[in-house]
Amino acid sequence: MDAVTAAEGPVPPGAGGRAVGGAGGHGAAGASGHGGPDAGGHGADGFSAPTYHGASSHTGHGSPPLGHAASTAPGHAASAGPASRQRSLRTPPTGTGGVTVTRAVLARSRYFSRLVAHKVITASEADGAKESGLTALIWNQVMSYGSDAMVTVALAGTVFFSAPSNAQRGNVLLYLLMTMAPFAVVAPVIGPALDRVQHGRRWVMAGTALGRAVLAAMMAVNFTDLYVLFPAALGSLVLSKAYAVIRSAAAPRLVPSGLTLVEANARLSLFGLAAAILGGGVAGIAIKTTGSYPFGLWLTAIAFLATGIYALRLPKIVDALPPVPMPRRAAESPAEAARESTGYRSRPASRGLPGRLLAWARRGFAPEVIRALQGESSLRWLSGFLTLFLAFYIESTAHGWEAVASLGAVGGAAGLGNFCGTGIGTRLRLARPELIILCCTAAATLACLVTALLFSLPVAVCAMFVSAVCNALSKLSLDAIIQHDVAESLRSSAFGRSETFLQLAWVLGAAIALLLPSRQGQLGFAVATAVLAGVVVLMLTKRRTDRVRQPHPASGLP
Repeated sequence: MDAVTAAEGPVPPGAGGRAVGGAGGHGAAGASGHGGPDAGGHGADGFSAPTYHGASSHTGHGSPPLGHAASTAPGHAASAGPASRQRSLRTPPTGTGGVTVTRAVLARSRYFSRLVAHKVITASEADGAKESGLTALIWNQVMSYGSDAMVTVALAGTVFFSAPSNAQRGNVLLYLLMTMAPFAVVAPVIGPALDRVQHGRRWVMAGTALGRAVLAAMMAVNFTDLYVLFPAALGSLVLSKAYAVIRSAAAPRLVPSGLTLVEANARLSLFGLAAAILGGGVAGIAIKTTGSYPFGLWLTAIAFLATGIYALRLPKIVDALPPVPMPRRAAESPAEAARESTGYRSRPASRGLPGRLLAWARRGFAPEVIRALQGESSLRWLSGFLTLFLAFYIESTAHGWEAVASLGAVGGAAGLGNFCGTGIGTRLRLARPELIILCCTAAATLACLVTALLFSLPVAVCAMFVSAVCNALSKLSLDAIIQHDVAESLRSSAFGRSETFLQLAWVLGAAIALLLPSRQGQLGFAVATAVLAGVVVLMLTKRRTDRVRQPHPASGLP
């Protein structure tokens, strides 16, 4: 008796062959491959063959037959035949239908997510944008705009959204003053300072993002302290406008040869708008889930930190490309061309504070830029006017769900028009942006005139849509004109001044809307028609005058 037999005890009768076969590997049981009279591998004693023996005797390839592991239990030798095994394979498992549907839904969701991501990435890299570096700037703007929207949503629980109805007009005026405060710093201070930064724009863009990250963290820690919250919010607005100015000034260095400046600006704006919607949605979901506005601000701080890090990875061409010489008109003398390159027009010097302010406002702006800025300012004025006028008109004439639906229609028309105008800018090769601004101003004037004659809320919503489309196209064209006609050494301050003028026009329009009677819809659109018609006449007159003075106008943009 060997050691295994001694450990297991006496061997029952009839099991000796298995024991010998198991020990030697070539007994009768091992040779038959069944280990006894039971077809499932069981002997008369009900014990199955050892695993080290079955692995070599069933198939000769180290794998047991199908169902062998399930037939080794002592009490299931008679019920584990081939028929029962086939029935078990044919019978589907119970309670897994919902799991199968869920897996299919998840698989399709992953497929569509990959498809959308591929389409978006392809659109950002199209027309040579990846090779020129424009794609990197697009995604940096996506991160910046999305983070700015997160700040806006996270601050939604402050005083402006929790005031009683009798204090709404006062709070709106306070909000308008707050929106103008950053431009009091951007135009006279930040713009000229950025003009001196021609070889460190990546660091400046990263610094604006990191500064906003610090301010967002401060607001998260001191969310209930208004003496910290409001200055930090204003600082975040200032840095956001500084980023927009430096981004607009750096964009021409990254425009590929297959795109015009208008198309490049449109692509940047379209991605920025989509990022703002997504960023605001993410912040809203996070705040709704946690019930904490400071949590949304901490999330925003992380997003700004990532934006700053990514800004440092922008192409070095943003810092290293020398200025491109501007095309000169044939009628200009070399002295005039030299003065033009430094940003000063051949104008007589003006004395006094108004003259100095006017000279500062026109510095570096050619007549084409001034006309374009006048047209876009009128459209921005219309945007602020219609936003506030229609909001208070609906508040005074509708109630309940009707008011909610009407406000939603106005906001939806403005947002859809902005997207459509930006989308048109990405598809059309707009080589004459000044003419586009003139046509957009005239189209908005016609829409306001029709609304004044046939006033109703649906017609007013349509006018809001038309004005939003015109405003988006006109803004893209104005940016392209500044990028093309203003010397690079003055481009940052030029963008700072243009953004200041546009914001001032928006605030002026909103203030006039607050002064008009809320229930007089026709009166409001009649005022808007008169203002825009006056601007159109002024643009046409100055355009004709400049053509007489300059018989050889500059060609369109590339």
